[in-house]
Amino acid sequence: MDKNQNYLSLDLELNTDQDGNTTKIIQVGIAVGNINNINDIKTFKWYVDPKEPISPYITQLTGISQDDINSKAVPLQQVALDLQSIIQEYQPFVNPIQWGHDDNTELLQEFIDNNVSFPFFGHRAIDVKTIYVFLQAARNHSLKGGLRSSMTRYKLHFKGEPHRADVDAYNTLVFFFHLLNRQYSINSVLDNAKSIIS
Repeated sequence: MDKNQNYLSLDLELNTDQDGNTTKIIQVGIAVGNINNINDIKTFKWYVDPKEPISPYITQLTGISQDDINSKAVPLQQVALDLQSIIQEYQPFVNPIQWGHDDNTELLQEFIDNNVSFPFFGHRAIDVKTIYVFLQAARNHSLKGGLRSSMTRYKLHFKGEPHRADVDAYNTLVFFFHLLNRQYSINSVLDNAKSIIS
């Protein structure tokens, strides 16, 4: 694998209705970088108007208030154009990195529902949570855990406040790179063992 390959990590924050069901996107966050320059990961975020009141629970969880939406929200078309510009500049791997498997499809569907053109992202995403659960299962450890607690189990520091889209995207990408480096080390040990045996 080319270690200079850039990857784009995606995270969304969603509003909830009065019954606690997630509804519309209120924040899009991304992080972009490569494994050779983890200290130079770039982050970006956009507020999106869900056209409905922001739930008090969501404000408490994410820090996003109705005032933030009123003063900082941009049209979905602007989000798409900015994302396109970033993708064209950094040329990341086609499938986004995520914690969980729905954010890319959620965002793409939101674009479709609002007639916004966005011919990017592959048909899949690289789900770091699934990789983490697999590794935990292989070690007969607990499969439960959010992003911050899962990183802690690998002695990684979660940087920033959770449930902020750009912060979660950043930490997801850092965790992904850590797991990649871990696999490189395992592969190196296995390759050395094979060469000794042969």
